[in-house]
Amino acid sequence: MIWWILAVTLLSLLLWIAFRPISFQLLESHPEPVVNYEEAVARVRYMQDKDNKDLARDLCVTKLYTHKTQTEHVIVLLHGFTNCPEQFNELGKQYYEAGNNVFIPRLPYHGLSDRLTDALVNLSAETLAAFGDRVIDIAHGLGKKVTVMGISGSGTLVAWLAQNRADLDFAFAIAPMLGLAFIPASFTKVFERFALLLPNFFLWWDPRTKAENPYSIYYAYPRYPSHALVEIMRLAMSTRARAEKSQPAASHITMIINDAEPAVNNVEINKLLLLWRKHGSGKVSEYHFEKDMKLPHDIITPGTPGVPIGDVNPRLMGAVNELHAGR
Repeated sequence: MIWWILAVTLLSLLLWIAFRPISFQLLESHPEPVVNYEEAVARVRYMQDKDNKDLARDLCVTKLYTHKTQTEHVIVLLHGFTNCPEQFNELGKQYYEAGNNVFIPRLPYHGLSDRLTDALVNLSAETLAAFGDRVIDIAHGLGKKVTVMGISGSGTLVAWLAQNRADLDFAFAIAPMLGLAFIPASFTKVFERFALLLPNFFLWWDPRTKAENPYSIYYAYPRYPSHALVEIMRLAMSTRARAEKSQPAASHITMIINDAEPAVNNVEINKLLLLWRKHGSGKVSEYHFEKDMKLPHDIITPGTPGVPIGDVNPRLMGAVNELHAGR
């Protein structure tokens, strides 16, 4: 009898974790686009001053490549979780040379000189959402049409922006973290809700090499607090919940999928695509990096082992240019 009671209690607990309602009330988008180029540049300069006060690495300070006036297109590049703006610098310069203004902001609590900082414990889904709104607001002064691209955790932010911002022209989400590869998609929702209840603790990207991780670029953090990852999951949960009820707001969305993806769950990415498409929207497309390329999760950072940047960047350039040209 006691085992039966324990089994029922455990099952009840798991069902409560899996299906309990979670509020996303504070994850509303609040667009306030800037009115001109000068105001946009002033806001970027303010961000750069704040970066310096936060003791960010020099190369991790918010970057702006501008043609000294508003261009037809502005491209906002959002670096990945535990990385910094330098990750997108090479690709950003190429977009700039193609005639676009390019804005590469530093995510909150990222890019600090101390790679072992515990600042990321302060990251929240609300902070990320507000940051996403802020950079898209600024982008409106830099370009007549706004394109945003982000990878991994920032790919999740791009998906959230695409769901919520009708003033976003083009959104490119690269390998967004909507679920983890080692968690079967059927358990993603349970895992997300269970993870919200766990205490905070730090995890190394590579538990063997820790701070000496050879796959981690020298300016990125080699570890992260578990709750920061959970907060990105909350943003994914909010995006999914809204997508179940309404079509995405952005004019066009491209999901960039690494078919050899080792870190995030491609099944969850495809599920979000299906949710978006069920509303009859023809503005959602996908772009695949083939499985036989055997790419790691980070396909952006120059110097990442196994990433042929000379092949990847031209394809990302082409994907954006094709949409900008209306083809």
